[in-house]
Amino acid sequence: MVSGILDRRKREFGEKVEAPLFIWEPVPDFCTPEELENCREALEVVDYVSPNHEEMAGFHGVSANCGEHVDRALIDQLAVDWLLNRKEGGKLKAVVVRAGKDGCLVATRERMTTRWIPAYHQSSAKVMDPTGGGNAFLGGLAIGLSRGVTVEEAAILGSVAASFAIEQVGMPKLIVDGNDERWNDERAQDRLERFMQRL
Repeated sequence: MVSGILDRRKREFGEKVEAPLFIWEPVPDFCTPEELENCREALEVVDYVSPNHEEMAGFHGVSANCGEHVDRALIDQLAVDWLLNRKEGGKLKAVVVRAGKDGCLVATRERMTTRWIPAYHQSSAKVMDPTGGGNAFLGGLAIGLSRGVTVEEAAILGSVAASFAIEQVGMPKLIVDGNDERWNDERAQDRLERFMQRL
């Protein structure tokens, strides 16, 4: 898919067109040990990858759960493995593992470090339906990365975006009044600022 996109862009815009930013969310059905080599090939051509913890563990044939929580040590180890086991010239900059109520892990090639960022909601009281939370997270992550913030800052934006998506069944309620935009009767910037204070 990446090769096809790059070829079409070159045909349309010429050889000097800037490469787009590629963020890959693996397809759950293909997160199996039999697909690990294909996964490693895909990691060579994308800038960022963001599986959830079960998808990442699935590629390795292990469980990422430790009781009611994510096995953070295992996810740390697998994320670093994905960053280290790449070919010379591979594009992968970071692995961002979504772990639901346990937040997300950001592992970067640049510093070869990992950082866990908590989920915005720390209790289930405001969580009505987790459906779409991962997609909203990836949307916030993509917006942040396209604006040039660090991957950690982009993951924080993703966490805030996901927090709105999971507070109801279906889409968050949007109200626009002039330049003021509110989701579920709250400005995203206000929620982001509160989250940053907690962090």
